[in-house]
Amino acid sequence: MIGSQGMGRMRMLASVAGLLALGYTAARAVPDFPPGAEAFERQSLGTYDSYWQNWIKEQARTIVSSGRISEDRARSLALGARIAAHADVNVTSFLILMQAARDADADLQNTMDRQRDARAEQDELSSIARSRAPTVSQLSPETQTVLSEKGRVRPVMTWQSNGGPPQQSSLLSPSGDADLSIHLDMQTAMEHESAASEALSAAAQRLPLKSSAPGTR
Repeated sequence: MIGSQGMGRMRMLASVAGLLALGYTAARAVPDFPPGAEAFERQSLGTYDSYWQNWIKEQARTIVSSGRISEDRARSLALGARIAAHADVNVTSFLILMQAARDADADLQNTMDRQRDARAEQDELSSIARSRAPTVSQLSPETQTVLSEKGRVRPVMTWQSNGGPPQQSSLLSPSGDADLSIHLDMQTAMEHESAASEALSAAAQRLPLKSSAPGTR
């Protein structure tokens, strides 16, 4: 009989297979935030100065890159902000996890992009071998682009908020940044995204997301 952990791994592998089958378009689907989360986030971020907005973004990226994604970890970091700046622990941990969810999603998209590009390049190279090595000019534009951009660093920006009035600061319109210094396999990237989503859901339950966002205290 398969235990719960085994069943979870089987579901994860099935999800991986499904994403690979659906391809690039599926990875671009925007996940759902908890109801009211983005509005609450925008209002709450406006009560933090630029130093703490940057700090939130940095902490989120760190916990995702390290794989230490949990509500407990976010609350531990938020406790430090409360001591230093009297920030609300519930609000700060929620903001960290909102950004972590975006970053985890960006990492997953970047992983799928790399796998798609690798498959396209391999298919093209196989075609080249069968047709007795055509010149570079005979390669498809897509493959020429893949080959020319190898080794370059490119940002992956995702999950940018669309609702609400335009903001003066980009920090008040958060988007996800993929960490291009790490190379995740598909399963790990999906596990990170799932952990971020679960942690965010737990953090959201501590807040009145449909009401006005409280300030720091």
